[in-house]
Amino acid sequence: MPKTVRPPKRRVASTKSRPENEAVLAALRAMREGADLLQAELAERLDRSQSYVSSAERGLVRLDAVQLADWAEACGSSLTELAKAIEARWG
Repeated sequence: MPKTVRPPKRRVASTKSRPENEAVLAALRAMREGADLLQAELAERLDRSQSYVSSAERGLVRLDAVQLADWAEACGSSLTELAKAIEARWG
């Protein structure tokens, strides 16, 4: 029986390299700065280290939806407002 030839797999760009990811990182940083918080202050509110906040803002740590909500709340905002800020940057 002849072997079935499959088309080559299409490579999808990593989300880390997509411009939308930069918008997410910029929105996280802007939310923290808008709350007038230093990285260390936000880290304390999150019960994390300052290096965690720095790593998240640089995209070295990927945040899930619950962590994004915690970030927003620690900045005195909401996940909805963070999502709107991200979407506005996607423009």
